[in-house]
Amino acid sequence: MQAELSKTATAKTEPTKTELAKKSSVASLQSDTRIPLYRQISDQLLAGIREGKFPVGTFLPGELDLIDRFDASRHTIREALRVLEDMGLVKRQRGRGTVVLSTDASPAFVQMVRSPSELFGYPDSSMFRLLSDKRIKADKSLARELGCQAGQEWVQITGLRTLGSDGMPICWASVYVIPEYGSIAQRLGGSARPVYEMIAETFKESIENITVRLTAGVLSAQKAEALGVEAGSPSLSVSRFYQGRGGRVFEVSISEHPASNFSYTFEFTRGWQTADHWSWSN
Repeated sequence: MQAELSKTATAKTEPTKTELAKKSSVASLQSDTRIPLYRQISDQLLAGIREGKFPVGTFLPGELDLIDRFDASRHTIREALRVLEDMGLVKRQRGRGTVVLSTDASPAFVQMVRSPSELFGYPDSSMFRLLSDKRIKADKSLARELGCQAGQEWVQITGLRTLGSDGMPICWASVYVIPEYGSIAQRLGGSARPVYEMIAETFKESIENITVRLTAGVLSAQKAEALGVEAGSPSLSVSRFYQGRGGRVFEVSISEHPASNFSYTFEFTRGWQTADHWSWSN
């Protein structure tokens, strides 16, 4: 009887194949915190694809399975899958899952940005001179420019970015923030810090994504006078869209520069693991 009880107890405590797979997956993740968890998971899935564990045409395990297998959050798993999709290895299909397309990554080039401040290129001595702030509703024209619905409310902050408090004007700045962050306008006058940075600090907002758009245009009489150039002068407009939690755009900044006074440089590097002979270096 004691032997039977012992066998029964042993059987109940033996881990299942699923539990063993989970332990193996979690244990194989590197302890080096410099490597983000989503990249470590991408590495494992990439290895599985190249080793034939996930053949071309089949589907990767579902999100819930991967969450449990790697003991990770849904956001982390989605970021890991996004990396594989960016490499051209998989495609996510709504309602079906993630299908494997190839075992070889497509070459890609990416812009390396270590912090949002690298998207600016303004001198450290530049200052924001506040001209006005008011609450508005976006009309159809502004809604197209901001990528929002007509009638959406914003706080419009208008100012000049200059070299120092009384220096040469660099650009005309139109900043749109959601109403709950509108009070930030009163802190901008004479500040050298970017608006998004002050919002993140003041309201504990998380910056999840930044989209940058460059367009050409001409300066209106009001803007040209403030910038010290002739009305109708060519301009370079840089629009930045800041997304926070849940993908909500909480700020849009539009900086208009006299074309002759501003240049914008992009540097691209071969993307992470786009081919076997390219590798990531810290």
